[in-house]
Amino acid sequence: MNARVTADCLDAFPEAMLAVGIRGELYAANGAAAELLHLTKGGRPEVTLRELTDLSKDELIDLLRWCFATSAPVPLRIAFCPAGGRFISLRCEGWRSELKNMPIALIRVYREQESGSRFSELTRLVEELNQECLARRYSERRLSEALGQLRDINSIRDHMLAQVSHDLRTPLNAILGMTEFMRTEPYGRLNAKYAEYVEDIHHSGDLLLQLVDRVLHLAADDSPGREDTVSALADLSECLEKCRKVVEPIARLRELEIMLPADMTLPKLRADQLLVKQILMNLLGNAAKYASRGGRIEVAVQWRKGDPLFIQVRDDGPGISAERIAALNRGGMRTSAYIADEGGGGFGLALSRRTAKAIGGELDIRSELGQGTVASLVLPPHLIEAVNDAK
Repeated sequence: MNARVTADCLDAFPEAMLAVGIRGELYAANGAAAELLHLTKGGRPEVTLRELTDLSKDELIDLLRWCFATSAPVPLRIAFCPAGGRFISLRCEGWRSELKNMPIALIRVYREQESGSRFSELTRLVEELNQECLARRYSERRLSEALGQLRDINSIRDHMLAQVSHDLRTPLNAILGMTEFMRTEPYGRLNAKYAEYVEDIHHSGDLLLQLVDRVLHLAADDSPGREDTVSALADLSECLEKCRKVVEPIARLRELEIMLPADMTLPKLRADQLLVKQILMNLLGNAAKYASRGGRIEVAVQWRKGDPLFIQVRDDGPGISAERIAALNRGGMRTSAYIADEGGGGFGLALSRRTAKAIGGELDIRSELGQGTVASLVLPPHLIEAVNDAK
């Protein structure tokens, strides 16, 4: 608000304006005030504000003290008595100013209808603000409850993972112990074929035990950060060979041929070797399970220095429909992706897709009904450790 006012300035106000002295003298009234309060336009210092209102002397002093204490408008409620009329209660605002170098209190008087409309608008805005605050508090409470439930679910999940993993370790250790015992051939020499089977069982059990230990590790409260999981390089040639050995018994039963790349001089990967094995074992396992009996599974590695690396697992099975591939891309894991009626929940490809993302890669699945399936693990260049003879 302006510190100084003039009579012309008062007349410029559309609202009723009064200029009141320190003892309540009415120094000025603009046209709107004169009309509203039945006053003579201009100043009448001999008339005090008390003569126009129902204020007592003490109430007038308190009101003026309140107005002269600030240059910002303060809300007031004054009952005026226009000449020849009845007292009417009007809303007002008052603040300190100057008129002709005299300290005054400017009092702005609102017409009843104007005051009512402004007050109604203010009431509406306050009500909207209150409703917004209530909605925010409700949302915050629901969010807090959801976070609490999420913490409970995470705790239950970790407990279940730890319990299941612990329960799996006992029979796996028994299997490994038994194969170690059979390796010593205490009851006679094993023929070459049985010795090979013992090695396959031992290798498969050892790989499963590593996966179980990883689950236990992730479920533990003091599990290390992600940076620890990629500190060592994964040997792609070793991963492919060991996964082939795990899947070989299944392939042998179904008379399948597993064809690995002829040149196994492959680059190393800046990824967790156990997770790479998990992906490859799932891809080979799915192919061995659903490929046509007597068919073959081809594994190819395509890579050139500076480009992404592709590990493709191709089978000649029944293929996957476009709808089921779309479900896999959306993360669907409830039903088997393949159309075969053999057992299995179809989790392999969906789990492999998620694991591929965890190590920084992608899983691309291409298939047509009756034309087999090609599952490709795609790893970006920054995850590939170049070899000296890479082309």
